[in-house]
Amino acid sequence: SRVQRWRTLAVSSLLVCGFGGLAGRVVHLQLGDQTELRATCQKRKTYRKEFAGTRGRILDRNGRALALDVGQKHVAVDPKFIAKHSDPVRVQRALTSFLPLEPAMVAGRIGHTERQHLYVQKYVDGLKAEELKAYLDEQSLGGVVFTDVQARQYPHGSLMSHVIGFANREGVGSAGVEQKMDRFLREKRGMLLGEKDGRRRERVVRRQLQIDAQDGADVTLTLDQFMQYSVEEALDRVIELRNAKGAWAVVLDSKSGAILAMASKPDFDPNTYFDADPEHRRNRTLCMVYEPGSIMKPLVFAAALNERLVNPNEMIDTEGGTWFYRRRPLRDFHGYTQLTAADVLKKSSNIGTAKIALRLGEARLEAYLRAFGLGSRSGIELPGEEAGIFYPHRKWDGLSLTRIAIGHSISVTALQMAVAMNVIANDGKLIQPYILKEVKDQSGYVRYRHKPEVIQEDVIRPEVAKEMRRLMARITEKGISRGTGWRAAIPGYKVAGKTGTAEKIENGRYSSSKNIASFVGFFPAENPVLTIVVSVDEPNADHNTGGYIAGPVFKEIGENAIRYLGIPPEGF
Repeated sequence: SRVQRWRTLAVSSLLVCGFGGLAGRVVHLQLGDQTELRATCQKRKTYRKEFAGTRGRILDRNGRALALDVGQKHVAVDPKFIAKHSDPVRVQRALTSFLPLEPAMVAGRIGHTERQHLYVQKYVDGLKAEELKAYLDEQSLGGVVFTDVQARQYPHGSLMSHVIGFANREGVGSAGVEQKMDRFLREKRGMLLGEKDGRRRERVVRRQLQIDAQDGADVTLTLDQFMQYSVEEALDRVIELRNAKGAWAVVLDSKSGAILAMASKPDFDPNTYFDADPEHRRNRTLCMVYEPGSIMKPLVFAAALNERLVNPNEMIDTEGGTWFYRRRPLRDFHGYTQLTAADVLKKSSNIGTAKIALRLGEARLEAYLRAFGLGSRSGIELPGEEAGIFYPHRKWDGLSLTRIAIGHSISVTALQMAVAMNVIANDGKLIQPYILKEVKDQSGYVRYRHKPEVIQEDVIRPEVAKEMRRLMARITEKGISRGTGWRAAIPGYKVAGKTGTAEKIENGRYSSSKNIASFVGFFPAENPVLTIVVSVDEPNADHNTGGYIAGPVFKEIGENAIRYLGIPPEGF
C-alpha cells in the first residue's frame, strides 16, 4: 500500500543518510587535519613510568652510617574491592592489630565503598608491612595495597643531629649536611617511555626510552661517631648538674682543621624533625653569637707579643682591682696591685689586658682580631653560619678598645673561637676548618676530597705562638699559684687554655645572674693535637665562672679523646 511504500522509502532514506554520514566521517578522519585527535589518542596509549634511586648515605670518618635510605611501604585500602570480594570487619581488625591505627579511622576509610584507593598509613617499617601482608594472604583477605617507598632514616637518633640535619618527605635536604650537600646526595630519577596495551600494561617491544635511576653519592664527614658521643654525654651531664639552659662544644684537629666533634644542646631527633622545637634545631656552635669574655685575652696578648709591645716578665700596675679609664670603672674578679704580664694572662686580669690593648691601639687590635678569623664566616660546609658582630674601629667609642680586649663589645661563634685559638696551637697559621672529608659516588669515583688549607701563614710568628703556648699552659697549673683554668688540667699532660665568663645582655644592660661560661684550649701544649672550645649557657651554680663550669667539661672531653685516640703526652 501507499503507506507501506512511504514507510519503506523513509527508512531507506534514513539508512542512506546514516551510512553516508558515517562514510563522510571516515573520509574526514582519514584525509582531514586531525592533529589534536591524534595527540589525544597518542597520549592515551603512551606508557610513562618514573622511578627513584636511593639517596646517598652520610658517613662518619670511619665509614659508619649516620643517615641512609631504607625500604618502607605505604599501606592503602581499596574500599570498593573489599565491599565486593573481602570481609571489611576482618580487614579492619588485621590493620589495627599490626599497625598503630585508630579502628574508627580505618572503618571510615573502608566505608567509602565508591573509592578504590585510600591511604591508611604511610612510611610503614618494611618488616612490619611484610608481616601484615603475609597475614592477609594467609587469611585470604584482599583489598589492601602496599607501595614500595624509600624513607630517610637516622639510626643514631639525636646524635650529631645539628650537623647531619634532615631531608624532608620529598627527599630534599632541609638542614645541616643534608641541605648543604644535597646536590651530591640527591639521586637522579629514572624513566621508561613507550606504549601501553588495552589493559594499560607496557608493550615492551614498543619501548622508546629507558633512563636508569642513579643513586646519590655517599658523603663522608670528618666527625667521629664515638668522639661525638662522648662530647654530647659531657654536655648533657653539665646541663643536668648545673641546671643550664644549654651548652655547645667543638673539637678540632689542631694540625689539619678537621672537626672531629661538633655538639649543641638542646638537640632533636631528625627522624621526627617535624615535631622538634625550632629553637632546638639551631646549631649553636655556628648560629649562636655571644660575647666571649676572657677567652679573648690570649689573642690580645699574642698580638702585643708579636708587635714586641709587651714582655712577659715586666710588671703591670693592676690598680688593686679597680681602674678608671675615661671616667668609667674597670674591675678585676680578684684585686691585685702588681702583676707580671705573664700573670695578667694567668690570673685573667681585665685591667692588665686593657692596658696591653692600649699599647696596640684600635687599628692594630682590629687588624689582628680579623686576622685570627673574627668578624667573618669560617666557610665551614654547613648552612646557617653567622659572622658574629665586630664593627670596624672607626665606629668604636672611647671605651671599645679596652672592652673588646676583655671579650665585650664583640660577638663571636664557638667555631670562630676554636679557629682563632688554633692559630696559637698551629705556630701562627690560620687553618681552614672543615667537616666534609670526601664525596664518593656508587661506582667508587671520588667526586670531592678535602685537602687541609692554610688561609694565612703568619698571623703571628712561630716563636710568639710557642711562647703563648707556654704562657697558656700556666693557666691550667695547680698548686698555690694556680691559674683560673686549673680544673681543666689533665693528669700527665700539659694543657694550654683560657677561661671566660661573659655576662649576658638583658634589656640593654649586663645581667648580674645570667652568663655564658667558656673554656677554650689545646693539648699537649708543646705539640697540640686537639683544640677544644666548650661553652655553657646560663649555668645555675654557686660559681658560674668558665673555670668552674666549663673547665671540667673540657677535661672530661680531653681525657676521653686521649683514651680513644691514644694521644701520647708529647703528641703525635
